[in-house]
Amino acid sequence: MNKPLRICLIMQGGRGWIGGSEYIKNIILALGTLSPDIRSTFELNLLCNEAIEPTLYKQIESYVNKIYYPELHLEPLTLCNRFMWKMITSLSKANNPRMEIFFRKEKINFVYPYSSQNSESTSYRSASWIADFQHKYLPQFFTEKELRQRDEGLTHVANCSSIVVLSSKTAESDFHTFFPKASFKTKVLSFKTYPLHTWYEGNPQQKQQEYSLPDRFFLISNQFWQHKNHLIVFQALKLLQKKLIYPKIVCTGHIYDYRKPDYSDIILQTIHKLSIADQVHLLGLIPKFDQMQLMRRSLAIIQPSLFEGWSTFVEDARCLGKPIILSDIPVNLEQNPTNCLFFERNSPEQLASLIADWWEQLLPGPNLEQEDISRKNSYSGVQAFGYRFLEIAREALQ
Repeated sequence: MNKPLRICLIMQGGRGWIGGSEYIKNIILALGTLSPDIRSTFELNLLCNEAIEPTLYKQIESYVNKIYYPELHLEPLTLCNRFMWKMITSLSKANNPRMEIFFRKEKINFVYPYSSQNSESTSYRSASWIADFQHKYLPQFFTEKELRQRDEGLTHVANCSSIVVLSSKTAESDFHTFFPKASFKTKVLSFKTYPLHTWYEGNPQQKQQEYSLPDRFFLISNQFWQHKNHLIVFQALKLLQKKLIYPKIVCTGHIYDYRKPDYSDIILQTIHKLSIADQVHLLGLIPKFDQMQLMRRSLAIIQPSLFEGWSTFVEDARCLGKPIILSDIPVNLEQNPTNCLFFERNSPEQLASLIADWWEQLLPGPNLEQEDISRKNSYSGVQAFGYRFLEIAREALQ
């Protein structure tokens, strides 16, 4: 009998980048949807830099064989070890001796996401993941140092990875443009949100009341980074005021952009300057369960972003069948959820028109019939996502 394929996922993100941890979580849950005979062919492990938040741990614990932490399971960062690893690197060109010793010791077969050339000398195979190429299209949102670091990081991935995974065909096309010599390395893996049964059992109206929100509102669930383009929504609200239309907008997400620490002040000043404070509710970072209940209760969601790799927010909304107003960036057009409308990303006028129409037409949720349909469709999409990940892992081992 063949031994199970030992997979090690490396946790991404955290409080500063919720999308990263959601990405890894959805891979774990997608693999958990596969049939028992398929699941018996692999074993899933997780490497984390910090303790997993309890709610996340509860969701994934039954699918993960073991969780590793560097301070407990990797060789200690002693002076002697550092010298030894430096020697190993110079002699064998090992990518990361400390990690490679760990993978060998734990008999790991496939690591993701991890940048490695997968040479004959390594005991494992791996694939890298590139979330997006935002800095290439919106360099004004980055410092010169960050632009240089991102370019160097992507060049390293392109040169030193045997497989490069992108979340969209849009991002794959970008990779081919910027790294044509490595174009043969790419695989597309468009992630899907796993629809937790608890989301559909909650009380959306109760959550609305807990947060002291109005009965009718649109929802935006994005961290307050500049490229998320909240300001265009505020401009649209001001335009609608002139027509005596007063939609309410609820925003969830961490109100801090590390690249522009004063951006939260700009958000608050803009709201005050445009006199829309009674129309905009800023909730900050709230629990995922609460966010999903507010999404269920909302009229629709708005995703005004100037750039995305593949939107977790849109995939979450797809699980509920929520109406969505989307900016017309290429990846949104590719993601193309049902019941969506697109607006020109820099046009507050177009956005205002769509908001006005749906403010008049839509009713507060939840729409239980639509949720039931979308939930069933989501399960099949999640399962396909799990099979695709496993296919990439097995291709790496060939």
